[in-house]
Amino acid sequence: MIRLELTKLWRQNKIIPCIMLLLMLMVGSLEISIFTQGQRLSDAVETSEQTIKELKQPNPFQGTKQLLPETKSTISLLDKQLVALKRRDGTSLREVGVKQFIQKWPMLSYSGDNIIDFNLHSGEVEATRKELVYLQHHQLPTMLPLTIRTNPQTALTNNVPVFQDKVFQELTQRFYVKGWEQIWLWSTIGGIMIALAAINIFLGDILANERDSQNDHTTWLRLQHYGRVKMVLTKLGVHLVLSCLMLFTALGIFLVYAWLRNGLGDLRYPVQAWALGKKVVSPYLWLTATAEANYFAPLQITFIPLARYLGLLGIFGLVVLFLNSTLTLLINRLVRMRLLALLIMVALPLLGLVLPVSIYNPYTYLNGDWVVSNYLGYFLSQRAAVYPWVISGIGIAAIVCLVLALIPLKRKQGGHFG
Repeated sequence: MIRLELTKLWRQNKIIPCIMLLLMLMVGSLEISIFTQGQRLSDAVETSEQTIKELKQPNPFQGTKQLLPETKSTISLLDKQLVALKRRDGTSLREVGVKQFIQKWPMLSYSGDNIIDFNLHSGEVEATRKELVYLQHHQLPTMLPLTIRTNPQTALTNNVPVFQDKVFQELTQRFYVKGWEQIWLWSTIGGIMIALAAINIFLGDILANERDSQNDHTTWLRLQHYGRVKMVLTKLGVHLVLSCLMLFTALGIFLVYAWLRNGLGDLRYPVQAWALGKKVVSPYLWLTATAEANYFAPLQITFIPLARYLGLLGIFGLVVLFLNSTLTLLINRLVRMRLLALLIMVALPLLGLVLPVSIYNPYTYLNGDWVVSNYLGYFLSQRAAVYPWVISGIGIAAIVCLVLALIPLKRKQGGHFG
């Protein structure tokens, strides 16, 4: 029976197009990141050169042409960062960044502005300092160009004037241009929901299409003494296996492409997370620095290796795929029109990208990045990690959908599968 299902789907030309669609979405995201990073690096070099030129000009209010020691120190850091930017040297840029962020008033050199001038309120400066220290400890290069480590609360806590918007973007926008980092990026922008929608375009009618097909395989299977439960479970197995196969095949091809294009990156790279910890005493001088560093209290900003993040994300993705497969069967059982069932299954994941975040919105708990990084724990005011509870909840929801799909429905005249 499984061979029959796979053969039918292959003949319907559903497997390869789905893989190609997923692959195109991943490759497109990578190419956009690489192109945008190139533009931003050029802007950073130009801004750094302009800032150095302005700092070297004598200050009329000083009454002397001699530069202050603080100005000389700033110019020295700018020169080093400019060289690192031109050489695309992330290691040298990290060294300059560490020197900047152990000062009392850290500054991103290529922006030419103090970080606190842009009212970053969610511990971004403290998180950036921790990340740079982590990178230095593990001897890892930073991303290019060096930017502030932003948090989900940044957009809510900063009211940036229009004339400062460009510099704020330079300060906060990161570029993920290596293979493993792109998976991380996909998780932060709802990549799991996009992947589900792409899969459902081709598999969202796996049960409902039996009613519209010229060859009703379910009727033939009944004649071979296949029960309804076995047929549903077979459909579930085929849908889940094919979903995993499509996603992981596209992912594998993408990683090969990314490796040839720009490399895979280092799996030790730090990913920001939130965990229960002691109060942070900020080393910076402005009055609100310590309060901003403890914005997420009692949770504190921490960093985990990218390998651990991707491992947890992979488990989360498998559980979500299982939920999607059981939900597909349930919708296909309840909705008699194949095209309508297909439309519902494609639209359901995409709703997660547009509905507002809320504790009452089930899509909030399907945000893989929030779950793995435990930002969802802060959002729900939980002290402990929410990952095992969310995984369990999704699994229970999937089992409920499966049980409902197995409950017999009244057959319509003609004996079609109900």
